[in-house]
Amino acid sequence: MRIAWFRDTAADLTDPLDDTASLIDELRSAHEIDVIVAQTAHDFVWQHILRPWNLCVFELDKTRTHQFVWAYLLNYAGVVFLRSADVATLRVPLLASRSVVVSHPAFAESLQKAFPAARVRYAPPCGGPRGSAPHKPGDNQRGADLLGPRPTHFAVFDRRGNDLVNRAFQRAGDAGAVFDVRNGDAEPNVLTRCDVAIAPGWPPYHGAPTAVLAALAAGKAVVTMEMEPTAEWPALDPQTWRPRGLSVRDAPIAVTIDPRDEEHSLMLAVRRLSSDSALREQLGRAGRAWWQKNATPAHAAAAWMQILQEAATLAPPPRPDDWPPQFGADGTELARAILSEFGLASDL
Repeated sequence: MRIAWFRDTAADLTDPLDDTASLIDELRSAHEIDVIVAQTAHDFVWQHILRPWNLCVFELDKTRTHQFVWAYLLNYAGVVFLRSADVATLRVPLLASRSVVVSHPAFAESLQKAFPAARVRYAPPCGGPRGSAPHKPGDNQRGADLLGPRPTHFAVFDRRGNDLVNRAFQRAGDAGAVFDVRNGDAEPNVLTRCDVAIAPGWPPYHGAPTAVLAALAAGKAVVTMEMEPTAEWPALDPQTWRPRGLSVRDAPIAVTIDPRDEEHSLMLAVRRLSSDSALREQLGRAGRAWWQKNATPAHAAAAWMQILQEAATLAPPPRPDDWPPQFGADGTELARAILSEFGLASDL
C-alpha cells in the first residue's frame, strides 16, 4: 500500500525519542510510506492527483508545528494518529476520519463512548529504534577508578514548566545525594550518557510515554509516575523499596512515583539511585528485557498493520449535517471561479 504520512518533522531514526520514525521504518517492510511535512505539503495535492496515495495518516498534536495537518485531514479522510489528549477539539478528527488511533487503551475507551459513530483504535506505543542495542548502565562508570568518583547522571524529560523536579533534587542534595541533572528534552544523546531517566509523564493519557520506553530500550534505570499506563508494570515503590501490586513475580523495571506523594517520593528515588549502582543496573537489565517483550517497534507495527488494512477498505465517513462549509474547501475554488468566467470547466 502507498501511504502519505503527515507529521510535524521528518522521521529521524537517530533520535531515540522519535518513536514514529521507528514505527514508520518497521511498517516500510510492507508499505511504501512517504513522509509529508509542512515544507512539502503544498506539493501533496497535485502529486495526489497525478499518482494517488492509497491512504493518508495524520499525526496530530496540540503544537503549532502540527497546525498545517488540519487542512489536509479535513479533505482527505484517512487515519488520524492522535498524539495527545490536549488537542483543542477532538470532534473534528474523530468524525472526519476513517479511524483514530491512540496509544492508551483507557483513552480509546473513553473516546469511543463519547463518539459512538467514530472508529477509535488502540496501538501500543513503542520506544527506541528497531534492532537497537542497549547502553549498559555501567558504561558511564568506566574509568571511574582512574578519574575518581563522579556524580550520577540523571536525565529529566518533560519538566512541563513545573519546579517540582527541581525541589525534589534540591531536597535530595540537602540529604547528601551527589548527582548531575541534564535536560533530556534538549540533549539528543542524553540517553547514551545518563544513568537514570526521569519522566514524570503526568497527567495520564496526554501523550505516549516515549521517553520512558526509549530509556527502557537503552537499558537505563527509569523513574516515572504510577498511573494507569504503568499500573501493570512490575515496579518499585520508593517509599518502601518493595515491589508494587499483588503479583511480584517479575523483576521490577522502573521506580514509579505515587502522584499523592510526588516530591517526597521523587526525592527518595533520587537519593537511592544516585548511590546504588547495583540497583540501577538491575533495573536497566530488567527494563530492557521487558521492552524487548512488550514495546518494540515490531509490537506497535503489528497493531498498525491491521489498522491500515482496515482503513483502506472503509469509505470516507459522511459529513454531519452541521459540518461547516469551509471544512469542505479544497483550495481549488479560485481556479474554478476563474475558469467559469470563460465558460470553461476542468477536473482539477
